[in-house]
Amino acid sequence: MRHPALLALVLAALVVAPPAAGAAEGDVPEQCVVPAALFDDLASFPNAAAHMARDGRITIVAIGAASTQGTGASSAATAWPARLEKVLAAHLPEIRVRVVNLGRRGQTAREALERIPGEVAQLKPDLVIWETGTVEAVRSEDTDVFPWVMAEGVDRLHEQHADVILMDPQYARGTALLINFQPYLDAIQQTATLPGVTLFPRHQIMRYWAENDRLVPASRAEMTRGNDMIYDCIAQLMAELIERGLKHGAHAQR
Repeated sequence: MRHPALLALVLAALVVAPPAAGAAEGDVPEQCVVPAALFDDLASFPNAAAHMARDGRITIVAIGAASTQGTGASSAATAWPARLEKVLAAHLPEIRVRVVNLGRRGQTAREALERIPGEVAQLKPDLVIWETGTVEAVRSEDTDVFPWVMAEGVDRLHEQHADVILMDPQYARGTALLINFQPYLDAIQQTATLPGVTLFPRHQIMRYWAENDRLVPASRAEMTRGNDMIYDCIAQLMAELIERGLKHGAHAQR
């Protein structure tokens, strides 16, 4: 049963400030800021918001490949899912926030799909962040099959009453010259137009940082620290997107 008092508390906690000119919505560290236009998708997470209003907690599952697992970070605690849990918990002190990291290096979308009925389902997630496309792009896998796999995965997650965020591949100048990411980015963007799916445009975000000389390690010695900073900024921006979606979803419950 829905608790009106808790729902009001959730809405009060999710007051998101209007976006500053040229910045992502909300209050994020200066080095993480990106143009607001990158987050013009109207995110709404009604299932997660309803669970928060009912039980005062939220379970988020992150599934993906190496960058979700935290490859290149100084520790598991600095991978973006771990940082996301810390940021959301600080922003929502009245809510029990749990973020489970199911990242696995080298995982394809098809392999993630196969994990949904078992590993993902048993966690009973309210929201699933699915990072995908990188392994497929590196291997130049069939771009006709990739969208079908994502759509099937989204259907399975919705059957579990989970809201869905799709996160696309990372951007780096070197890899962009060697790998054709565009067909996979297009497929992810198209899948994100399905009902109940939101896009986190990581590729565009990181390209903006690179083109504006932000979060770019000065040397190989700085690489690990740079990765930690990137993961933290991804978590900060993801938290803003989630809070906005929860706010819209909570309003829908009124």
